[in-house]
Formats: sequence, C-alpha cells, structure tokens
Amino acid sequence: MSSDESTMSATEATLGNDEAAMSSSESAKTKKKRPTPAEQDVELANFISQSRVTIETILATPEILSLLPRRYDAEKLTAGLAIQSTAQGSYTARQTAIGDETAANLAVTEGRKVAYDRYVHFRETARAEFRGQAERQALGVVGTIPVDTEKLLTQAKASYTAAGQGSYATALEDLGYDAAGRSAALATVTTLQSARATQEMRRTAAIAATATRNADAKTLREWMQALHRVTKASLRNHPELLGRL
Repeated sequence: MSSDESTMSATEATLGNDEAAMSSSESAKTKKKRPTPAEQDVELANFISQSRVTIETILATPEILSLLPRRYDAEKLTAGLAIQSTAQGSYTARQTAIGDETAANLAVTEGRKVAYDRYVHFRETARAEFRGQAERQALGVVGTIPVDTEKLLTQAKASYTAAGQGSYATALEDLGYDAAGRSAALATVTTLQSARATQEMRRTAAIAATATRNADAKTLREWMQALHRVTKASLRNHPELLGRL
C-alpha cells in the first residue's frame, strides 16, 4: 500500500468515526427527555383545561352532538363536565397545598437559624462567665451543638431553663439573660417547635392533595379517552367537525 493510500484509509476511518460520533450525539439529542415535575404539572393543567373546551365545544355544536351515540348525549356530556370540574378543583387544591408546604419549609429554615444563632450566643456567654466543667455541664454548654433539630431544641430549652436557677440566674442577669432575656430565648425554641409541627401537617396535607389530584385526573383522563374514541369513530366522515375538537 502506498503512502497516499495509507493516508486516505486513515482519513476515511477518521471520517467514519466522526460520523458515528455525530450520529450518536444527534440520537442523544433527539431522545425524549423525561419532563420535570413542573413540566408535568403544566401538562396536566393544560389537559384539564382542554378537556372542558372539548366537551363544551361538542355541547355547543349540534352537528357533532347529533352524530354521537345516545350514550354521549347532552346529559352524559354534562356529567363529563362535572368530572372535569372535580379534577380542576383537585388540581387547584393541590397547588395550594404545595404552596403551603413550601411556606412551612421556609418557616422552619428561618426558625432554625434564629434558634441556632440565639443558642450559640447563649453558649458563648455562659462559657465566658462560667469556667468550671461542673457549671458548664449544669447549663448544658459542653461539647458541640447538636446537628439534629430536635436534639438542638431539647438542649437549648434545658439550657435556658437551667440559666434561671439560683446563682446562674444572678450571674447571667446582666449579660442579656434575665427573665425577659430567657423568655425571648425560649420563644425561639417554641417558635421553631410550632413551625416544625406545621411543616409536618402541611407535608401530610400536600401528600393527600397530590393523591386526590392524581386519582381525579386519572378518572378524567379515562373518561376523555373514551370520548375521543367515540368522537373519532362517529366523525370519521366529517373531518371538518373532528378538527374542531
């Protein structure tokens, strides 16, 4: 094989590899990407809205209504509108529940930051005032602050309560932890506990609302699929009418 032939062969091989790579890349691009939850919500909202448009169009078009079997008379289609309304209501309720859950999550995040920062301040104040291990142990300011929120709340509450006892209360009174200061510190614990309880309630409500929405959407989808099959068959010779749907 000549040098030129060898070069051409290598070039052809390279071109072949490039084409294969391009083909693979194009194939990857053309693969249908799985929709995100937000995209799925939009798709479902559009489906629910379009379902009403379809049913109302049939009800408002005598030419179409007359061609459908009696099983899909005005009464049956009105019942379909009720199914659509239920699905729409469930969709809206679920969106509200998700919004409430998001707000509750934010309240917990903010509440934890406030409670954590206040407890850090208390620990630094108490450790600066009391050097003895026994005193620090009594006030719960030894070791590190728990990462777990529930443990943080338990420890902070115990520390603030201990700070109001005997000599600890006297020593800390001028350092921002008199009765009012301790009450304010304990309030951050109570606020976070309340926020966590609300968060759990909102989470449970969002799960239930999602299940209801999905069930109602499934019912509507099955009803609409049956309607589409019937209209497609009934209007097969009337494409101009089918096109309105």
